[in-house]
Amino acid sequence: MSQPDRSNVDRVAEYNNQRQEQYRASRLCQLLLDDTVAEETKKATLPLLQPWSNAFQRMTTARVQAEASRIQTDQDPELLALAIEHWQEEVGHNDILKRSRGGTDQVIWDPVIEAGAAWFIEQFRTLPGMQRAMLAHLVLEAGSLVFSQAGVRAFPHDEYFAKHDEDDVEHLEMGYRLLRSRSDWSVDEMVTIMDRGWQIITLVSDRIAECAVRDTAAA
Repeated sequence: MSQPDRSNVDRVAEYNNQRQEQYRASRLCQLLLDDTVAEETKKATLPLLQPWSNAFQRMTTARVQAEASRIQTDQDPELLALAIEHWQEEVGHNDILKRSRGGTDQVIWDPVIEAGAAWFIEQFRTLPGMQRAMLAHLVLEAGSLVFSQAGVRAFPHDEYFAKHDEDDVEHLEMGYRLLRSRSDWSVDEMVTIMDRGWQIITLVSDRIAECAVRDTAAA
């Protein structure tokens, strides 16, 4: 397989860096970073985050299943191996969050969060392989990295955020390594699916912040 045009990789990276900075300004990240926000309000984001973290397990599983189910002549060993590696490294992260929350099974169901998670799961089932990979590594993992950096600031001794702050850097780089090694993708295709993914992540994040503020104000 021929090598991609380096300028195209740079264009995707530049676009994604911009979206990461925009996400850093999201309501959820700013809530966690704001020292004037009450600790009670910051903690109220966690039972809302749990359903998303649980769904993340289904997202990585759906990606593996989609790559594995491709017919033998169409199967892409590199994409399948990367999907499996990513899945293996993410297994149980939702349980870490649960432990951080005291082991409680109590979560808050919200239609916006559920719908956003369902959108990602459907994309991992139906998108072409390279678009699946970029959605996983350049959007989900990039968003998780930015969010975890804010989470470490809000919860400096929390195992869940500390682990993601470390792991997500490598998971993001997995996507860029894949882009640099292959030419079976276009900038327009990648930017389109990444834009949609970033919109969904921002929508879900804003909803988590909105509900956390609402619930603590009501209490």
